[in-house]
Amino acid sequence: MTQLKTLYIFLAKQTVWFSFDGKRRCLKPASKPLDSERILELCREFDASKIILFLEFPWVLTHFEITITLSPDEMEAFARMRLGFHDNPKGGVKSTRQELHSSLNRQEIPVGGIYFKQAQLDRIGLLCAILSAESLNLKKILKQELNLSVEAVPLVVACMPILQNNPENSLIFKGLEQSFYVEKTDGFLTKLVELPAFGKINQELFVSDQLPLNSNPQTFQLLPEEMKNDLSENIIPDTEKRDNNSSANMHYEITVEFVLSAWKGLAQNPKSGFWWASFKKSRRLKQVGTWWNFAGVLILAAVVGAGFYYYQTLEQKKVLQQELSRLELELEQHINNSPSRISGIREKHLEQLEEIAKKLVQESLWKQQTLQTLFSSIEDAWLERFEFKDRKLRLELLALEPINAVNLFLKLSKMPETAKVHFKSQRKTSIKGHELIKFKLLIDLAPPSKTEAP
Repeated sequence: MTQLKTLYIFLAKQTVWFSFDGKRRCLKPASKPLDSERILELCREFDASKIILFLEFPWVLTHFEITITLSPDEMEAFARMRLGFHDNPKGGVKSTRQELHSSLNRQEIPVGGIYFKQAQLDRIGLLCAILSAESLNLKKILKQELNLSVEAVPLVVACMPILQNNPENSLIFKGLEQSFYVEKTDGFLTKLVELPAFGKINQELFVSDQLPLNSNPQTFQLLPEEMKNDLSENIIPDTEKRDNNSSANMHYEITVEFVLSAWKGLAQNPKSGFWWASFKKSRRLKQVGTWWNFAGVLILAAVVGAGFYYYQTLEQKKVLQQELSRLELELEQHINNSPSRISGIREKHLEQLEEIAKKLVQESLWKQQTLQTLFSSIEDAWLERFEFKDRKLRLELLALEPINAVNLFLKLSKMPETAKVHFKSQRKTSIKGHELIKFKLLIDLAPPSKTEAP
């Protein structure tokens, strides 16, 4: 829903459209570029309370690139690095770039942007824009002469929601005088390229030649073809119907009212919509930052004074701790060098060694007895190989029949010397023409009982 008191201006190099109070008005393309004075003269005819400028080149310059996520400061530097305006030719716009830059600080030329999510992780599609000095001059004149609020928006940004919602993956958008090739992949915006102006050469054929496509891109245009060739300054009501011959045109029209209904206004953050970096806000923040710096200096001075006093206290405490540590060390040396203490430590050490020796002897005898018992219990089988480590015994055996291997497995499992017996594998083998059964047993030995003696 458009506001009745808001004047919407669609402005290109030689074309300008007005939308106010539900009616449109267009100016025939001039033979030379439009200037701020001519636009101001036309705006005086409207009783508006606010003006929104939808701009095309040379009033605004845009650039799209897939990049990493940037902070507002990084985005501003990135946009300034990517964008720039060429000098206007002599005899063109009255206010040349040099004259405007003499009255406008370069830092006051704002840049802005909007983020589009991409399929790649940690990547975004950044559409950034920068206003020319002519645009800032136009805004300044409109504010001073008409005493109105003025906002500037790149026209392609206002039309982007409509292009995003279109099911076509490749399309051409023709604005007032500027055209863009838009490409989407799985709903993500991957390309937004400005197309050169060729006059009578078909831009669809140019795109198909430069970017091989399976089909020609769908074309959407802001101005119908019949209006481009015969524009007038007459008021065009919304209810007026176009000629039936336009239905045969393969181009699809995006009406001005549709663009205005899709426009949601400027945002405070590039992630939620198009956003301009405001120099005035940053200047106010700098002033606030100056007061904060002054307060910080006072706080820092107080902290330094308190820290100096605390440092002196710590130094005194450190000297006292060093003296106390020296006295404790001397006392400990006197105690350690006493004969009674040395004799007690030697006796305790000998007792520990004797206990360890007893345990080693008991462990060795227990292992010897356990292995002898297990080996003597092997019946109806031959021991081919064994490994013993950390109370785990691995046996590789041969038997005439599979039942012999099973019987031996059951017998060893029931013995008190074994905690658990695992039947690992069994296969047939042959030795000198005799078929045998080769099998493996893994035995976990039971721990020795406390009543066992060496």
